[in-house]
Amino acid sequence: MPIAGRLNDKGTRHDGYYETVILAGSPTVFIDGLPAARTGDAVDCGGVVISGCYAPYG
Repeated sequence: MPIAGRLNDKGTRHDGYYETVILAGSPTVFIDGLPAARTGDAVDCGGVVISGCYAPYG
């Protein structure tokens, strides 16, 4: 998986699930025109992103 995830990017397989798709992202930070995913954003298996940053910085 790339260092940064975006809305609709595929994540990693885990706990018997297929590659999950990121369903939510930042309303103000974009990567190549798509909202950046943050810790706590929803994925399509019913879970959330558990690793990364909850807010942009830099």
